[in-house]
Amino acid sequence: MGTELPKTNANSSVEEKSLLQQQLEELVKVGVGGKFRNQNTEDYVKKIEEEIAFEEAMIRGGITRYQKLIKDAVVDSQESTTLYGIVLQQKYITELSKLINKEVESMTSGVAGNRQTALKLMCQCLPKSAFINEEFIHNNPNVWDTVSLIALKNVIDGISAETTLNKLAIKLGTALMLEAKITIFKDEEKDKYNQVAKRLTGKNMPQNANRYLYKRKVWTYCMNKHNLQFDDWSKESQLHLGVKIVSLCEQLGLVRHQNRKTNKIKTICYVEATPKIVEEIKNFNIKNEALYPKYLPMLMPPREWENPFVGGYYGKKHNYKQQSAKEISQSINKENK
Repeated sequence: MGTELPKTNANSSVEEKSLLQQQLEELVKVGVGGKFRNQNTEDYVKKIEEEIAFEEAMIRGGITRYQKLIKDAVVDSQESTTLYGIVLQQKYITELSKLINKEVESMTSGVAGNRQTALKLMCQCLPKSAFINEEFIHNNPNVWDTVSLIALKNVIDGISAETTLNKLAIKLGTALMLEAKITIFKDEEKDKYNQVAKRLTGKNMPQNANRYLYKRKVWTYCMNKHNLQFDDWSKESQLHLGVKIVSLCEQLGLVRHQNRKTNKIKTICYVEATPKIVEEIKNFNIKNEALYPKYLPMLMPPREWENPFVGGYYGKKHNYKQQSAKEISQSINKENK
């Protein structure tokens, strides 16, 4: 047995050496650290062509992934989480806050109407500190940014598909009522609120769950557990408030409503994105879908950086100018001399 062990180790050593030699030969063949020297220029150019084609496949893979994310978001009514959804929220939040502030001022001045009086409920979404000075609200429309964000999120979630006005209005009213509950919970039970808020941030959130639905369930459970006193808004009030918010989004050119007859005596009002927004989303996706390639390890050693805009990858996506494989080969050979 004592004589067999060294023999086994020797065989293992020979195999390892052979594998190491193969790896070294491959490294010598393709070059190390971008410093490639090979007498066969045609083979080298061919390998660069393979690398460029490989990088183009990375870009196509990124486009496919981007389009799949968009498609899944549309199916799940979660378009507010997409890149264009986030951009739309940032674009319209300030303008919507200004419109809401203007409508609240009209409501406080005595303008009549169910939709105007429904705005009183929305005031519950503001913390008590906002009412210390009445002029503070009038001069600071940004106090409505949270309300605007919730409204835009729910409107954008289904912007690629049409929905009935009543359904969207109830959805908006329900979301704003939850925000009003959370605001009152924060004012009355600040310590407990902070505990829950900390739990719902960052890595504490489950990655495979619908974040909005998960947060809603957690907040509802905690508020019920601490017996929060809150008079739920009636469905009628939620509807009036939601319709008012949708009308403000129409003023911004974000959505529009259309009445459609289903039969001789029944007409249903649908809400859909305006042609301008549809075109804006389409152009945005065309411009951005290729910006997030599916990065994979390179087949060739990376190019040395000639300047901040040329180097690393070989293709045009990562360099400010397009070069042929032969031009790249000549450029690298100059670097190595």
